[in-house]
Amino acid sequence: MLQSTTKSLLEGRVILASGSPRRREILENLGLKIEIIPSTFDEKLNRSNYKNHGDFVADLAAHKVQDVFKRLKENSDSAVSLIIGADTIVTKGNEIYGKPTDKKDAFTTLSFLAGKTHTVFTGVCLKTLEKEVKFWNSTEVTFGNISMDQINAYVETGEPLDKAGGYGIQGVGGCFVEKINGDFYTVVGLPLYSTIKHLNNLFCEV
Repeated sequence: MLQSTTKSLLEGRVILASGSPRRREILENLGLKIEIIPSTFDEKLNRSNYKNHGDFVADLAAHKVQDVFKRLKENSDSAVSLIIGADTIVTKGNEIYGKPTDKKDAFTTLSFLAGKTHTVFTGVCLKTLEKEVKFWNSTEVTFGNISMDQINAYVETGEPLDKAGGYGIQGVGGCFVEKINGDFYTVVGLPLYSTIKHLNNLFCEV
């Protein structure tokens, strides 16, 4: 991150429109002080209106940011330097796998993904008082030939229940991953390289 970008962000309020501890950790590892104001957007967008999964998930992120921005404005809250929103989905072909509804759903999803390659899309929206940018990244993830017993044991840990696609690559679920093609942080939930690039553009005009 460019020094001028870091200075701008450290001097103002940086809000993450998500309760994700993984996204918060990524941003805090950059030395930023993050406020958490989770979005209340219901995420019910018509996927048929979008040409691809990336545009869909980027729009989800934008709606989350706009929801938080509107609430802050209505409450006459103090101005913020930046609001960050992100959303992650796991896809296989035209199918989208979000967070499992229960353990049975998690088992079904992971059983389907076993031994196959799927694609993870993360959309991001960055909003200042004057500007807003949204973008998305995708990464291919290949699972090894995991057994049903391994899947059952993983589901029982509880980790899959709040993860898109039913697994966390940064946790125990990473044991299922044979290889990835793309940005690791896209799978975690916030593509770091692209996010920094767009932040530098927003704050430094480079």
